[in-house]
Amino acid sequence: MNNYIKQLLELIDESIKKASNKSDCSDDDIADYLEQNHDFADEYLNGTPEKIATIVGIDKYHFPSSDKLNKEQIERIYSAIEKLLAAFNLEFMFPEKVTNEIKYQFIIDQWNSEHIHCKQAIVQIETCKFDETNCPFPTHCNVCESFKCDQDCAQSSNDSLIDFNNLIPDYTDEEEKQIREDVDKFKALMQQPQNEDYIAGIHNYCDGRCQKCHFTDKCSSYSLNQELDKIAQESELCEEINDSQLRVMLQASSEIIEEELQKRGIEIEDALEDITAIENQQTAKHSLEKQAESYAEKVKRWLESNQIELESRLVSHPNTSIQNHFETITWFQLFIPAKVNRAINGLHKDNATDIESFDAKGSAKITLIAIDESLLAWGQLMEYIPKKEDSILNMLKHLSKLKRELESFFPEVREFIRPGLDE
Repeated sequence: MNNYIKQLLELIDESIKKASNKSDCSDDDIADYLEQNHDFADEYLNGTPEKIATIVGIDKYHFPSSDKLNKEQIERIYSAIEKLLAAFNLEFMFPEKVTNEIKYQFIIDQWNSEHIHCKQAIVQIETCKFDETNCPFPTHCNVCESFKCDQDCAQSSNDSLIDFNNLIPDYTDEEEKQIREDVDKFKALMQQPQNEDYIAGIHNYCDGRCQKCHFTDKCSSYSLNQELDKIAQESELCEEINDSQLRVMLQASSEIIEEELQKRGIEIEDALEDITAIENQQTAKHSLEKQAESYAEKVKRWLESNQIELESRLVSHPNTSIQNHFETITWFQLFIPAKVNRAINGLHKDNATDIESFDAKGSAKITLIAIDESLLAWGQLMEYIPKKEDSILNMLKHLSKLKRELESFFPEVREFIRPGLDE
């Protein structure tokens, strides 16, 4: 078998040398080329699918089944196959925890599957349709069931605290002086009396897309962000604008909280101990939270597996609604689990206050609106890319289930009146 493997590796090496798309360009050079040259989109969308065996010039029968190889032999052949596929701009998109042994057998099983050979860009090959009932990697991936398993929530808050100082670059004394001035400006903005025209809490239950909102003149959050942008534009730290903005916001917020605690005679250490006590009382994640987080991870992996597909269509049809559908899906990808978490934590308490209950319902309603828009976007995207119907249908199935269960958990939440937005 070792002699045969040696011959197989030599055969693979010969194929790699013959790869017509092989280039000595760096990744940056290739990225710059693709940005300037959109021929890859036409090549991908109008190309004729071919078997992997035909593209690389090696028939499937050359590869032994994994059960006839030991671990070391599989590692050697799989490593060579990865290089072979890369030479022809092909890449199988596997979940992170899948072993090379399983990857090897999966690729060999798919060796006669047909794909576009795009010489100017990498073509990602889906390995999963996001159907938990027919999972190809049942013992190595649980994304469809739950992205995050039950975890011990009784973790000390001190263990989870982030040292933001390590994230902030060093500044000169003059720059520190400028930041101090910006922090004072931002604190003054946060503490100033609310404009009578503002609608209290409107920003908590919107979709966050300010450029499409008709209530920006009624939103204190929007106004605050606009003022922060002005501060940033006026800052002398032009090269460090993003870092300085982050520091200004964090420092201003923390100082306001500390000052408020001092006014109430509460020591910061005592407040942290109270937070720790609350965290220790928390239970495992609710199933709705898991489903929402699982959806976000599915979207991430779907986008990774279909990058060239989307880029090609966006480049070839820049003015079509596919751009809007894509933006809707990516915008709500993380928005949905964040709002589900807020809704569940607000209502799933033994002693939830009226304010917490109100906030939970508002969060639940905007989550359902986000799900509605995402369902519509996926449905429209499927019409543009019918060959991705299987995986998109499973996305729709996942979101529909989350929608039904969220509506069941928050009955009559559709009738909830969000401040300003539904009045």
